[in-house]
Amino acid sequence: MPKMPKNLTPLESLIMDVVWDEGEVTVRKVQDALKDKRDLAYTSVLTMMQVLERKGFVGSHRVGRANVYEPTVSRARFGLRGAVNIVNDFFSGSVPAMLSHFAETDRLSERDLRELESIVEQARLKRVDGAQA
Repeated sequence: MPKMPKNLTPLESLIMDVVWDEGEVTVRKVQDALKDKRDLAYTSVLTMMQVLERKGFVGSHRVGRANVYEPTVSRARFGLRGAVNIVNDFFSGSVPAMLSHFAETDRLSERDLRELESIVEQARLKRVDGAQA
Protein backbone atom coordinates (compact mmCIF):
# COMPACT_ATOMS: atom_id res chain seq x y z
CA MET A 1 0.00 0.00 0.00
CA PRO A 2 1.48 3.40 -0.92
CA LYS A 3 2.50 5.73 1.87
CA MET A 4 -0.23 8.12 2.98
CA PRO A 5 0.44 11.77 2.17
CA LYS A 6 1.02 13.86 5.28
CA ASN A 7 -1.52 16.65 5.52
CA LEU A 8 -3.70 19.19 3.79
CA THR A 9 -3.76 22.95 4.20
CA PRO A 10 -7.22 24.53 4.49
CA LEU A 11 -7.18 25.49 0.78
CA GLU A 12 -5.93 22.06 -0.26
CA SER A 13 -8.72 20.54 1.80
CA LEU A 14 -11.34 22.66 -0.02
CA ILE A 15 -9.90 21.57 -3.36
CA MET A 16 -9.73 17.92 -2.34
CA ASP A 17 -13.40 18.04 -1.31
CA VAL A 18 -14.19 18.97 -4.92
CA VAL A 19 -11.91 16.25 -6.28
CA TRP A 20 -13.39 13.62 -3.96
CA ASP A 21 -16.96 14.69 -4.78
CA GLU A 22 -16.43 14.78 -8.56
CA GLY A 23 -13.91 11.96 -9.08
CA GLU A 24 -12.25 13.53 -12.10
CA VAL A 25 -11.74 17.26 -12.44
CA THR A 26 -10.00 19.86 -14.51
CA VAL A 27 -8.55 23.05 -13.07
CA ARG A 28 -11.49 25.00 -14.51
CA LYS A 29 -13.99 22.63 -12.89
CA VAL A 30 -12.34 23.12 -9.49
CA GLN A 31 -12.23 26.88 -9.97
CA ASP A 32 -15.93 26.95 -10.86
CA ALA A 33 -16.88 24.69 -7.94
CA LEU A 34 -15.07 26.94 -5.46
CA LYS A 35 -16.15 30.33 -6.80
CA ASP A 36 -18.80 30.81 -4.07
CA LYS A 37 -16.31 29.99 -1.30
CA ARG A 38 -13.05 31.35 -2.69
CA ASP A 39 -12.48 33.54 -5.73
CA LEU A 40 -9.30 31.95 -7.05
CA ALA A 41 -7.45 32.69 -10.26
CA TYR A 42 -7.08 29.82 -12.71
CA THR A 43 -3.30 29.88 -12.18
CA SER A 44 -3.74 29.65 -8.40
CA VAL A 45 -5.91 26.55 -8.75
CA LEU A 46 -3.42 25.09 -11.24
CA THR A 47 -0.57 25.64 -8.78
CA MET A 48 -2.56 24.01 -5.97
CA MET A 49 -3.40 21.01 -8.17
CA GLN A 50 0.30 20.61 -8.95
CA VAL A 51 1.12 20.79 -5.23
CA LEU A 52 -1.54 18.15 -4.48
CA GLU A 53 -0.05 15.95 -7.18
CA ARG A 54 3.47 16.32 -5.72
CA LYS A 55 2.08 15.48 -2.28
CA GLY A 56 0.48 12.33 -3.68
CA PHE A 57 -3.19 13.25 -3.20
CA VAL A 58 -4.05 13.38 -6.92
CA GLY A 59 -2.79 11.95 -10.16
CA SER A 60 -3.30 13.43 -13.60
CA HIS A 61 -3.50 12.55 -17.25
CA ARG A 62 -3.93 14.67 -20.33
CA VAL A 63 -7.17 14.90 -22.29
CA GLY A 64 -6.68 17.22 -25.25
CA ARG A 65 -5.11 20.38 -23.90
CA ALA A 66 -6.29 19.92 -20.32
CA ASN A 67 -4.93 17.93 -17.41
CA VAL A 68 -7.57 15.81 -15.74
CA TYR A 69 -6.95 15.13 -12.05
CA GLU A 70 -8.31 12.30 -9.94
CA PRO A 71 -7.83 11.36 -6.29
CA THR A 72 -5.14 8.82 -5.46
CA VAL A 73 -6.19 8.72 -1.80
CA SER A 74 -9.82 8.19 -0.81
CA ARG A 75 -11.55 10.59 1.54
CA ALA A 76 -12.32 7.68 3.87
CA ARG A 77 -8.70 6.48 3.99
CA PHE A 78 -7.40 9.99 4.61
CA GLY A 79 -10.04 10.60 7.28
CA LEU A 80 -9.21 7.33 9.01
CA ARG A 81 -5.55 8.28 9.12
CA GLY A 82 -6.49 11.59 10.73
CA ALA A 83 -8.67 9.84 13.30
CA VAL A 84 -5.91 7.36 14.12
CA ASN A 85 -3.46 10.24 14.55
CA ILE A 86 -5.82 12.01 16.97
CA VAL A 87 -6.29 8.84 19.02
CA ASN A 88 -2.53 8.25 19.09
CA ASP A 89 -1.50 11.85 19.73
CA PHE A 90 -4.10 12.84 22.34
CA PHE A 91 -5.37 9.60 23.88
CA SER A 92 -2.23 7.38 23.98
CA GLY A 93 -3.69 5.15 21.28
CA SER A 94 -6.80 4.34 23.32
CA VAL A 95 -10.15 4.56 21.51
CA PRO A 96 -12.05 3.95 24.79
CA ALA A 97 -10.19 6.89 26.36
CA MET A 98 -11.25 9.11 23.47
CA LEU A 99 -14.89 8.01 23.69
CA SER A 100 -14.81 8.42 27.46
CA HIS A 101 -13.61 11.99 26.96
CA PHE A 102 -16.58 12.77 24.73
CA ALA A 103 -19.03 11.03 27.08
CA GLU A 104 -17.71 12.97 30.08
CA THR A 105 -18.07 16.31 28.30
CA ASP A 106 -21.68 15.60 27.27
CA ARG A 107 -20.72 15.68 23.59
CA LEU A 108 -22.59 12.44 22.85
CA SER A 109 -26.34 12.64 22.42
CA GLU A 110 -28.66 9.71 23.11
CA ARG A 111 -28.79 9.16 19.35
CA ASP A 112 -24.97 9.11 19.19
CA LEU A 113 -24.85 6.56 22.02
CA ARG A 114 -27.39 4.29 20.29
CA GLU A 115 -25.43 4.55 17.04
CA LEU A 116 -22.17 3.67 18.82
CA GLU A 117 -23.86 0.70 20.48
CA SER A 118 -25.00 -0.49 17.07
CA ILE A 119 -21.51 -0.07 15.61
CA VAL A 120 -19.99 -2.07 18.46
CA GLU A 121 -22.60 -4.81 18.05
CA GLN A 122 -21.93 -5.01 14.31
CA ALA A 123 -18.18 -5.25 14.97
CA ARG A 124 -18.81 -8.11 17.42
CA LEU A 125 -20.96 -9.95 14.90
CA LYS A 126 -18.27 -9.57 12.21
CA ARG A 127 -15.68 -11.05 14.57
CA VAL A 128 -17.92 -14.01 15.43
CA ASP A 129 -18.72 -14.60 11.74
CA GLY A 130 -15.03 -14.28 10.82
CA ALA A 131 -13.99 -16.76 13.52
CA GLN A 132 -16.52 -19.32 12.25
CA ALA A 133 -15.44 -19.06 8.60
